[in-house]
Amino acid sequence: MTEYECSMAMVLKRMQVLFLAIVVTCCVLAPARAEDSASAWATGSKSAARLIAAPGESDGAYRAGIEIKLPPQTITYWRAPGESGVPPVFDFSKSVNLRSAEVSFPAPKRIDEAGSEIFGYEGSVVLPIRVVPEDRGKPVTLDLQLDYAACEKICLPVRASLQLALPAKDADQAGALAAAEAAVPRPLSPEEIAREVAIAPVPGAEKPSWRLVWRGSTPAQDLFAEAPELYFLETRREGEAFLITLAEHPKDRSLPDQPVRFTLTGARPVEFALHLDAGAPKP
Repeated sequence: MTEYECSMAMVLKRMQVLFLAIVVTCCVLAPARAEDSASAWATGSKSAARLIAAPGESDGAYRAGIEIKLPPQTITYWRAPGESGVPPVFDFSKSVNLRSAEVSFPAPKRIDEAGSEIFGYEGSVVLPIRVVPEDRGKPVTLDLQLDYAACEKICLPVRASLQLALPAKDADQAGALAAAEAAVPRPLSPEEIAREVAIAPVPGAEKPSWRLVWRGSTPAQDLFAEAPELYFLETRREGEAFLITLAEHPKDRSLPDQPVRFTLTGARPVEFALHLDAGAPKP
């Protein structure tokens, strides 16, 4: 099988998983009662989800989050799920007085799922949301249709219907939301990338490869790469550096012409984008 055929097979595999999710999605509706700072839980057979919020505004935006609770040995996916799986999907179209809802993702973990390496979360996770009202200063009714996967021995797609009025009236969820916001990787500026990221191609490698060294003040734990569609980059630790390998690509294009998004995890996770080429990648 050619590299292009492998790439297309992977795409078809993910499409099949997504189709299965659409067909067998479990619709779970939250009860009417809810706290001022949290919606009621929408429960599925292997998970539960709700909206939370905390007082305070930043540039006219409200603070909210999506909390997904999972039992032991159950995982859910990051925005880039790895070798298999599908990321969560958010539909805020039924919200009232909403201009935008920007969902952020805390740094993920590398997890073995029946022999496949996936990127996601175990136990529970809170995804922060920056909510901008259409009419600034007035309340927002956040209405979310959430599709996500809860995977133990098998993956169970779940649909949760969640509603919460903003801004929050109490600070009960402020600690959980602040912790989630702190776990979201901080974007590096171009100056920081030039100063703290050293990356160069690996001569003579069987596939296009690069070695990345992090020069930041806090140690890096793991590296995740999000390549453009039809490309797949593998990453692994190699001593004090990270090895990046272009595992899959279209037959007619060996290198992506769009930036690759990298996430470095650790005590202070960061993210940055680089163009990869046959020479030294450039910001």
